[in-house]
Amino acid sequence: MLTARDCLCPRYRAVGALQRYRDVTSLGNNGTLVFAVFEEDAERGRFLGLVDVREAALFPARVFADLLVRRQPPPLDPATPIEAVWARFEAERCDFLPLIDADGVFRGVVSRLALVAAMMEHERALSQERERLIANLHCELENRRIAAAVFDATAEGIMVTDAKGRILLVNAAFCRTTGYSEQEAIGQTPALLKSGRHDAAFYAAMWRTIDETGSWEGEVWNRRKSGEIYPEWLHIDLVRDEHGAPRYYVGVFADIGTHKELRAQLMHLAYHDALTGLPNRRLLLDRLGQAIARAQRNDTEVGVLFLDLDRFKDINDTHGHGTGDRILIEAAHRLTGLVRANDTVARLGGDEFAILVEDIADEAALADVAEKLLNAFSTPFTCDEREFFLAASIGIARYPGDGDTVDALLMNADTAMYGAKQQGRGRYHFFASDMHRRLARRIEAADVLRKALASSGLTLAWQPQVRLADGMIAGAEVLLRLARHDGAASPPTPAELVAAAEESGLITALGQWVLRETCELGGRLDGLASRLRIAVNFSPLQFDHGCAARVLDLLGGCGALAQSIEIEVTESVLASENEHLVQALETFAAAGINIAVDDFGSGYSNLGNLLHLHVDKLKIDQVFVGGLERDEKSRKIVQTIIQMGHNLGMTVVAEGVETQAQAQILREFGCDLAQGFLFARPLPFEDFARLLASGPLTAQ
Repeated sequence: MLTARDCLCPRYRAVGALQRYRDVTSLGNNGTLVFAVFEEDAERGRFLGLVDVREAALFPARVFADLLVRRQPPPLDPATPIEAVWARFEAERCDFLPLIDADGVFRGVVSRLALVAAMMEHERALSQERERLIANLHCELENRRIAAAVFDATAEGIMVTDAKGRILLVNAAFCRTTGYSEQEAIGQTPALLKSGRHDAAFYAAMWRTIDETGSWEGEVWNRRKSGEIYPEWLHIDLVRDEHGAPRYYVGVFADIGTHKELRAQLMHLAYHDALTGLPNRRLLLDRLGQAIARAQRNDTEVGVLFLDLDRFKDINDTHGHGTGDRILIEAAHRLTGLVRANDTVARLGGDEFAILVEDIADEAALADVAEKLLNAFSTPFTCDEREFFLAASIGIARYPGDGDTVDALLMNADTAMYGAKQQGRGRYHFFASDMHRRLARRIEAADVLRKALASSGLTLAWQPQVRLADGMIAGAEVLLRLARHDGAASPPTPAELVAAAEESGLITALGQWVLRETCELGGRLDGLASRLRIAVNFSPLQFDHGCAARVLDLLGGCGALAQSIEIEVTESVLASENEHLVQALETFAAAGINIAVDDFGSGYSNLGNLLHLHVDKLKIDQVFVGGLERDEKSRKIVQTIIQMGHNLGMTVVAEGVETQAQAQILREFGCDLAQGFLFARPLPFEDFARLLASGPLTAQ
């Protein structure tokens, strides 16, 4: 409230009579100047009255007693309201009023002008406050509009009830989710949505939590207006009044039906193979762990069969992954149909499957399961009106004999599967304790090979191929060797190195090194190389899409020596369905590169391949050569191969010739070339070069 104190005039002087005159004469008549007149001592003197500057100028050096005897306006209390001050000015018809407090102490002067200025300043302050309040009101209204828009626009359903549970307010999402309109819901209770899936104890616990903590959150099943029951995630908050009593309950909920379906799908994807729908490795590990626990309690056995499709990569490479995927789906369907309902068929990745069999009686029972699984591949797979013939290799491990943990059983079944592949594929093999030793040997060989490729740790041995007619060296086969053993007690054999290269993916790099080294060393033979055929062995895994291009590019830098290089493949390679192989051999033949077939007659013979492929040389397997002296059947087979080869215009080489008697029989049969310890063991290049220059070879 504005009072007289707020209107004090700043221009007044409280002085004695003499000082008052000096003030008047020094200040002149500029502006309004009011003098408060006291007794002579201004500090302690009694207040006598007010005079203005004109009055003071009229009576210099006097005490103004004649003026002061006039009626002076009664003084004001500083706390007088401004309305009363204005009324006093009107009543007294004066321009100044003194302020005297309750103790009689003079506090100042109030003028009409100061009063008007104070009232105007007060009005300005009131106007500013009014404008601030109006702005705040507009902001509050805007916030309320925003809150209302958010309330209706939010995706979650909102329901507000009073303290007795009567619905006061719902939003649009509530109506969309429940199917009830706003008019149908308001005035009802949340029981409108009860599904009947929760008992009284559930709701009692929920409301007890709300009363104790002020909120509750959890999953609730409710019923729409249509009768459909759905799950929702509900959050309830209690709003209390100023006394702490419940006033409102606010429920916010979201329909999580689609989320539960999505979660179920994600859970399925997390534990199942996306392509075949079979359990994946994670689910298999879980089930295998449970199976081991049950077998331990019940004193029973568990079997794990690790199945790998043989040469499935060839189908993917030649016919595309789409075809491969369809074959995998069909394979999964066949395998699932052959096991019991409580057994598990899982896809571990690629073309690898695992079968978990519980409650097995003995090894024979697992063998029966393995036979059924192998027979599943006896029928060809049909895809895009084309038939594909596949086989599988199966490794078998048993609990508890072959391992008592999940990891041990799977690892041992995998190891046994590799044993099945080494025995010829298309069969099953039980785990044996020495398999780990062989597996460790393969891993060690791969490590040795990797280091040797990186550090010039490999070399080539050259074994001569001799014309039986005159003993002249007409060719050589280059063979892989380790240049150094690095102190190893039992270094990997050449066969182990090649197998390690095939399993570890190093075969292409190794093949390139062998061919490049052969060209570099062969170039040192000068003119002697022109009368040779230098055979380089190729693994079937080298025949991929870029094989022919890599070989021709490398041979392009070998000059005339390139015409001496001979590509040697095993007979089993010709029996494969690798289209890259056929294309590469045709490309090599067109480039003038000879093709030799090694180990001919060892069990994979397919005469049709000899007719369709350009083959220049047949090499008789040493098994038959070794039986020439004592076995009539071996002699007939060797003689037949020689005659057939000559009839087809091919050169025939006998491998593993170790005795003069074997060499003589081969001469009589008309065999062209021979290689073996009878003539020379595989030699370092320098020794081979000297032997080549020495002339015809005699038996060693």
